[in-house]
Amino acid sequence: MDKVALSFLAFRFDANRHEYIDALTGECYPHITGMLAETGWIDDTWYSEESSDRGTAVHRLTADYDMRALDVASCVSPFRGYLLAHIKAISIMHPEMLAVEEPLVHPHWRFGGRPDRDVKVHRLRAVWEIKSGAAERAHQIQTALQAILVGHEAQLPPESIGRFCCYVKDKGKFKLEEHTSKSDFSEAYRIIKQCAR
Repeated sequence: MDKVALSFLAFRFDANRHEYIDALTGECYPHITGMLAETGWIDDTWYSEESSDRGTAVHRLTADYDMRALDVASCVSPFRGYLLAHIKAISIMHPEMLAVEEPLVHPHWRFGGRPDRDVKVHRLRAVWEIKSGAAERAHQIQTALQAILVGHEAQLPPESIGRFCCYVKDKGKFKLEEHTSKSDFSEAYRIIKQCAR
């Protein structure tokens, strides 16, 4: 394929099935969560229904807030504390939101993903992942895979994309980690070559 053909790939995203589907052939592309599971980085057999429900609710609340579709004052939710932690984090770091949970497919590597946020932080293009559970090593590989997607979208080297993971807590507190290890990309490309194309 030439460079023009590689710059765009028509696909549709099925949110209910979490599938990235080629618009012309109907082929399903592998996605970041599935690739991490396939390569042993995550094992959802140990995730509780409670943690899954919490993660889904926190992502919905924070996305609604970032898209200005949520009035915080009138928000009644058992997960409100996590939302307040997110609000505190972004009020300190001031990320410019470029995209909120927008599905992407890499036209060359042919895998999909949906970074929580595509942002600029102090003029640095970055991915911003939101987690309501404990930190795991897999999160660093996840943000590297997201950076590969966003890097293509932004026409920047993936390694130049900042990678932030914000761990929000129910008491309104947060911990922000910046992922900086270049070795994360070595593992990300190994996973892509194993699972994609």
